[in-house]
Amino acid sequence: MNNNIKKMVLTSIFAAMSILLYLFPKFSLPFFPSFLEINFSMLPIVICGFSVGAKEGAICTLLRYLAKIFIFGTHTSYVGETTDFLLGASVVIITSLAYHFLKSKEPKKSIISLLCCLLAWVVMGSIINVFYAVPMYLKMLDGNVNILLGMMKVIPGINSSNYMIKYVFYAVVPFNLLLSSVVCIVTFFVNKGIYMLYDEKVDEIDELDKEIEKPIESDNSKLEA
Repeated sequence: MNNNIKKMVLTSIFAAMSILLYLFPKFSLPFFPSFLEINFSMLPIVICGFSVGAKEGAICTLLRYLAKIFIFGTHTSYVGETTDFLLGASVVIITSLAYHFLKSKEPKKSIISLLCCLLAWVVMGSIINVFYAVPMYLKMLDGNVNILLGMMKVIPGINSSNYMIKYVFYAVVPFNLLLSSVVCIVTFFVNKGIYMLYDEKVDEIDELDKEIEKPIESDNSKLEA
C-alpha cells in the first residue's frame, strides 16, 4: 500500500475514534465549573501524532472540530469547540514534533515527548482561555460578569476583580493537568505496545527475507560449480 494512502487511512481511523470519544464518555467533576467537561478525544489524536505525524494529528483535531459543529451542532456559539480545536492542535503539533525530532531511544523518547505534551496542554490551555475563551464568553453574555461568576461559583473566593486569575489557577490549570496526565499515561502504554508490535513485525520480515535468500544463494552456488 502506498505510504500516503496508509497515512490517510490511519488518520481517518484515529479521527473517527476521536469524534466518538468527544461525545462519550463525557462528564463534569464537582470541584470544577460544570462547563469544564472531561472527555478523552485527545487520546487517539496524540497517538496519531506519534504513529503518523504532526500534520496528521492536527488534521484529526480539525476533523473532530468540523464533525462537532456540522453533525452534532454547538451550544456555545462555537467558542467551546474552537477552544478545543486551538488547544488540541497546538498540543498535538508540539508533542508530535518533539517525538519525531528526538534522537533518544524508547521509552525515553516517549517519556520526554509526553512531558512536553503535559506542559503544552497546561500552558496553551491557560493562554487560550485568558486571551480567547473567557473574553468570547463575556462577549456572548454582553459583558455581564455576574453570570460568568455564577457559572464559576465552585471556585472559592471568586469575584469580579479576581475571576480571571482564580479561574486559571483554580480550574484551568488543575483541570488540564488532570486530563493531560490521564491521556499521557494511556498514550505511553498504547504507544509502547505499538512499538513492540512494530519491532516484532520487523523481526518477522527479516526472518522471511533470510528464508527467501537461502534458496537464491543455493542456486547461485550450483551455477558456480
